[in-house]
Parts: sequence; structure tokens; C-alpha cells
Amino acid sequence: MDDWQYFFNRDRSNLNQGTYRIFEPEWKADILHWFSRENVAKEQKEDFIEALIDFDDGCGDFYHYRAYFLAAEAIAKFPECSLGDAIVEQLLKWSYGYFRQDKRDWQILPKPLVKTARKTLELTERKRVVAAFVHLVHTTESRSILKLAAEKLGKLDPGNQSAIAALALMPVVENEPTFCQKSQSPGDIAVADETAIASLMQIIETTLSKEICYSALLDLGKIAIGNQTAITSLSKFLQTNQGDRICYDAACALWKIDPGNQAVLKALVNIIATSASAYLIDSVAEYLLTIAPGNQDAIASLLEIIDNTENEFLHLPAAFYLGKFEPGNTVAISTLSQLLQTTEDEFVRLDTADSLATIDPGNPKAIATLCQILESEPYKNESILMDAVHNLEQLHIYDKLVQKKLNEVIPTLIRFIQTFTQDDDNKNCFNNQASTQLSYESCLIKVADSLTKILQSEQLPQTLIALKDNLSEQFYKNSSYRYEAVFNIIWHCAENMNYPDFYKLWHS
Repeated sequence: MDDWQYFFNRDRSNLNQGTYRIFEPEWKADILHWFSRENVAKEQKEDFIEALIDFDDGCGDFYHYRAYFLAAEAIAKFPECSLGDAIVEQLLKWSYGYFRQDKRDWQILPKPLVKTARKTLELTERKRVVAAFVHLVHTTESRSILKLAAEKLGKLDPGNQSAIAALALMPVVENEPTFCQKSQSPGDIAVADETAIASLMQIIETTLSKEICYSALLDLGKIAIGNQTAITSLSKFLQTNQGDRICYDAACALWKIDPGNQAVLKALVNIIATSASAYLIDSVAEYLLTIAPGNQDAIASLLEIIDNTENEFLHLPAAFYLGKFEPGNTVAISTLSQLLQTTEDEFVRLDTADSLATIDPGNPKAIATLCQILESEPYKNESILMDAVHNLEQLHIYDKLVQKKLNEVIPTLIRFIQTFTQDDDNKNCFNNQASTQLSYESCLIKVADSLTKILQSEQLPQTLIALKDNLSEQFYKNSSYRYEAVFNIIWHCAENMNYPDFYKLWHS
């Protein structure tokens, strides 16, 4: 076909009769091929490009951007296009916020727009992109823009003289220590330096400071690989310091210098069997899982913890790693399921649900608990919210049960986006230490990002309807971070919905 309206008939008077193949991924290759055909008139191609870049979608410009990006890719197949320079210039403006000509405009450049524009710069006609960056290098008065443009130009066109000249103008960082000025640390010592090994072993055996001992063990693991003296000394050290945290550090060092050493495995299993620290059990089990997956002694020790202690803080890592060592282990699953029902600690409950969903994906109790956490005061602590949402992202979303629960939790996430305020950022369940909290803006953006990952196609319409009114200028002025979060979500909807459906919902 020669007529471009086969791909794009933009008559909105009757959306059902319009043709919007430009927004359908399966047609993209055919459209780009159409622009490369020699038997299609140049005027037809020009008209199509113009129609794409001038498209007024009537619903927030989401499809205007999509049409424009397609035009940008098309000029790589149609390099003689008269609008090519203007298109590349616009991509640069969208790619880097400081290219805006009118800095008084109210709207910042949303990240999805910036990200897609930068990606499209790599797909459009390269010669024009190089020329645009060369022009920028020679005209900008900003040193930061000059540096960025020169670096991009160097990647696009290695050896480009404008890029080389611009980078040469960059100031040398003052007070940067030279190699000779940097002090030597134990980690810089040559491998197999016997004197250094002897010194480190003396420190390990005599110091009363666990921090110093840990540092020495770390350095020993780097320089004493295969050294028999160090292997013998560390083996004796493990016997003297059984069950201690420093024993774990020594075991890690010994495994580095003598992989496969059975004394290491024995020492690590002993720590699991005797330690009263959930953190230490977690660390040791994770390391053992890496170096000796399926270790039967470790499995036996984890089972013993479950059988012989009532401490839920120890049950949690024991059951989790039992399920990691033996996928599908019924004891691990039942232990975590029981812990979900009995624990009164909010964070143990969350960690338990997270662990159960990890070792038994799609577990009904795990999903129900995660959703319940989201539904009951999700704004109380955003860290709990983010942990729960992150776990939901990992579940098998094609499982019918998971889909059902996602249908319940998505409205909760939408309400969070709509109502979460900066005051909520001050509510903290981590001993009132603000440093552990996600910032207000980070939390909104992260929840929005998570929502786009778990949204299914059938949930896009309800999401669009719920959030579309939050993209006004006044709304942006009142809450720019919420605006950005909403924009990210609706951008996702526009990428995954056909234009007529989106348009109708936007105006519903």
C-alpha cells in the first residue's frame, strides 16, 4: 500500500472507524519498512511524518509522544526527510530538561518521557544526532551541559574532534591524591608475602578487638590463598572460637584460601546449631547455601532449631533456609504458615509472609497476609508497604489465586498514590530513626513503579479512570511528586492500551 493512512487515519469523529496501527507493536516493522521503500513517493513519506509529529491525541499527549517517537525512528529509514533536524532537536529537549527554551513553564519533564526520548536518540538517524550534539558543544554556555554533550558525542562518534576539544576544557579535579600519595593498606600487600601473612596471623591470634580481628581476616583471605601455614592456623582458630561471630568470619577467610576445607563446613554447621542470634544464623545459612547447597548437616541443624526451640525469631530463618536447602520442604512451609498465625510482632509477620512466598510461590496464606498488610493502614509505615509490594512483584502473576489477590490489592496501592502525604513520612516504626525511612518522594515513585509491574491488562482501565484527574497544572503545583508518580502509571497504561479505548476512558 502507498497511502500512509492505511496505518494512521486520525479522524476522531468516529473512533471506531479510525485506524491507529501506529500504536500497535506488531505493525511497527511494516511501518518502518514502508519508509524505506523506493516506490513510495517522498511527498507521501513527508506527509506521514508530519501527521505523526503533529498528532493531537486529545488525552494528555501520551499518544502524541508515542507518535512522535515513531516518526523519529522512521527518519532513520527516510534520511532525506525535511523535518529530520527539528525532530532530533525536539528529542534533545525531551532528553535533557535544561534544553527547555522557556524555563518558566510549569511542568517538569517526566522521567518516562526523558527515558524514552534518550532511547529513541539511539534509534533515529545518527548523523543528525551527532550534528545536534556538535552544535550544542559549540553553543552552550553551561559547563555541565558541555561536559555531558561532549561525553555523549564521544560515544556516538569516537574520535570526534569537537568532543575531544570540549573534554580538554574540563577543569582538572583539584586535591585528587596521586597513586604515590595513597597510603598502602594490608589489602594492597602482594599475594603470598610470608611476612605479611605472619603479621596478620599474629594480629588474629592476639588482638582483643573483634573489629581489628575481622579486618585482619579479610586481608588474610586476599593474600594467603593456598598458604599452608595460614590454613593450619585458621583451622586451629576455628576450634578455639567455636560458635562465635568471629568464627564465621574466620571460616569465610579459610574457605577463600582453601576452598573445600571440611573444617569450614563443620564450623558453620556448628554455628547454626548453637547460636542464639537470628542474624548470625541467617548469615551463616546464606553462606553455606552458596558454598555447599544441599548440605545435610546444615539441614539437620535447621530442623533441630525448629523442633527444640520456641523462639519465633529463630524459627523464621531456620524454616526459610530449610526451604532454600530443600525446595518444597513441608516442615519449612508448615512452620512459616504456623508462625503467620501466632506471631504478634508486625515485622516478624511481614518477614514470615515474605519468606513463605519465596520458598512456596503462590502460597495462599502468604499472599493473603501481604494483601492484609497493605489493606490495614498501609500508610502507617511505607517500608512495610514497599516490602509487601516487592514480594507481590515476585509472585507468579499468572497463578489464578495470585491474580485474584492482586485485584484486591491494586485499589489499595492506587489509594496510597492518591492520599499519601508528606506528614505520613514522619510516622516511623523503626525506633523513630528517620534515616531508615524512605523519603516521601521516593516512596511515591517506588509504589508507582511497583504498581506498573503487577498491573495486568484487564486492570489498566480502572487504574486510568482512578488517576487521570490528577494530571492538571494545579495538581502538579500542589504535589509535584504525586504528579510524577501518577504520570508514570498512566504512561504505562498508554503503552499497553489501544488508543480508542484510552481516549474514551480519558473523557469518561
